[in-house]
Amino acid sequence: MDRNKKRSSRDDDSSKPEQNKKRQSSSYANPASDEGPEQQKQNQRQSRRPAFISYLESPNLPPKTKLLCEIIANTPSPTVEKVLEETGVRVTTGDVEEVLKLSYGYPSTAVKFFRWSGWQLNDKHSPYAWNLVVDLLGKNLLFDAMWDAIKSMKKEGLLSLATFASVFSSYVVADRVEEAIMTFEVMDQYGVARDIIALNSLLSAICREGKTMKAKEFLDIAKDKIRPDADTYAILLEGWENENNVACARQTFGEMVIDIGWNPENVPAYDSFLNTLLKGHDIHEAMKFFEMMAGKKCFPGMRFFRTALEEFVKSKCPEC
Repeated sequence: MDRNKKRSSRDDDSSKPEQNKKRQSSSYANPASDEGPEQQKQNQRQSRRPAFISYLESPNLPPKTKLLCEIIANTPSPTVEKVLEETGVRVTTGDVEEVLKLSYGYPSTAVKFFRWSGWQLNDKHSPYAWNLVVDLLGKNLLFDAMWDAIKSMKKEGLLSLATFASVFSSYVVADRVEEAIMTFEVMDQYGVARDIIALNSLLSAICREGKTMKAKEFLDIAKDKIRPDADTYAILLEGWENENNVACARQTFGEMVIDIGWNPENVPAYDSFLNTLLKGHDIHEAMKFFEMMAGKKCFPGMRFFRTALEEFVKSKCPEC
């Protein structure tokens, strides 16, 4: 099963999650520091940004891609379009996509490059390039600009679930889960279905950041309107496994069996659940559940068998 495929409008400001929901955030700064409130807020924003891949870490780039990346990285924002124009370089849709992927660390100049290249492409950027801009802005916590880009995409009819999956991820990484959920609640206003695939995409983004309890709490609300499927429970169980939460994994597994029954194709869910039990150092309980699954002709993946063998060896030979 391709998990990414399975999971993968506001026209006015009043519908923006970041403006509808004011959040209090804890400071990562040292309380004893003499930094002012604004500096502490800036430090906090910086600490939540992921590390971005730079063109400097990408060997064997085509000369044109490298040149454009160098300009974006080293040119002040007010003059970048002028410098780009003076190069005389002509770009293709593919060029734009490759440059944007390597320019996440320079959001202001990257967006100006996107606008400049649009003049050459008659404003016919690919949906992928637009999604990269949305992701680039979101990952840099520039949420107002991100929504401006989304509204432009809506006018062009370019929005897709991939766009909103990026928004979910950006908000969750920034520790703004409520805004991610609010985005899910309004995405149908932008012409993108709020279905089980979209819900799974949201849950996956939340669980990836170690917030599986928040995902479970929202699922308990959303399931009144959207029926969970096998992938929904696989996502939650993978989250519980990553967090080593045996008790919640047991509860979710029981709910899964009641809601959707046994399904031999639901290998990721069975694998995560049994591995969670093994990580809890209860090989006997894991084998009991394995026997139950086998009786239903449902089996985990090879990862469980490797881990179970390792745990069995350890139990027989503690020094091995």
